Amino acid sequence: MRRPKKPSAKRGDLANLTEHAYRKLEEMIATLVLAPGTLVSEAALSKELGIGRTPVREAMQRLARERLLQILPRRGCIVANSRPEEELSVIEARRPIELLVVRAAARRASADERQAFERIADAMAAAFTGGDFTSFARLDAEFNELCLVACRNPVAASMMQLITTLNRRYWFMHHGRTLPAEGVECHVDIARAIARGDIEAAARATERLLDYIESWPRMALTPGAFSR
Repeated sequence: MRRPKKPSAKRGDLANLTEHAYRKLEEMIATLVLAPGTLVSEAALSKELGIGRTPVREAMQRLARERLLQILPRRGCIVANSRPEEELSVIEARRPIELLVVRAAARRASADERQAFERIADAMAAAFTGGDFTSFARLDAEFNELCLVACRNPVAASMMQLITTLNRRYWFMHHGRTLPAEGVECHVDIARAIARGDIEAAARATERLLDYIESWPRMALTPGAFSR
């Protein structure tokens, strides 16, 4: 009886490089280093990132599935534009999933994870006081990842992951590298509520955050352009 073949090291290396390329490109798009409408090519990105063309190609295909890149036959890719109507559609889809995630995280987080949420809340508050956007952005990414782990619901986590970058990009498009008090306070409140296991407080703070985020594209639309 034959033993099943073990995955080759080469295949594992390719997967790691693809993930690395994806994270680099995702950050460049989310933070507007690659602004909407920018034409990008596999060859140019491979050279810029110092990563082979195969993992870059696979990363680009993943970003296209996530609606961040638009593939142009024989021309490469263009960074997808964002319209207020699309932002509202994303937020509409995000709301029930994110509420499920934070409620589940508040209910199921381990003791170590609750300590991590409290640490993140303290650090976010300190970053806001010091006007340290870079630290806050890193903490926000850590907070998002921790929520997806602590919710113990891989299906919800996978669905939430699909729209995380879109939401990060909206933040940069509307605020640049500033730290609006209302947005930061909501993040801190959510993290603290999860840390103490207060399910309803976590949900209320999440609703406030989503209402705040939803106000950005609504201000760009004429009344009645998108009915709630």
